[in-house]
Amino acid sequence: MTALKSVLTSWEDRLRSVRDECEHLEGALLTVAKEMGEAEAAVEKSFKGIRVTGKADDKR
Repeated sequence: MTALKSVLTSWEDRLRSVRDECEHLEGALLTVAKEMGEAEAAVEKSFKGIRVTGKADDKR
């Protein structure tokens, strides 16, 4: 029983550590997601001003 309690305690400690690390990373990951979304929107906007010429059959 003592060995099982020891294993349980070590797993609880590890899971607590993982949770804390995830909470620490949350802000950074949200910032990256926001920046990537803004960059994607900027690229899409930059293409709106480009005019493509060519045969109508070549449109995809």
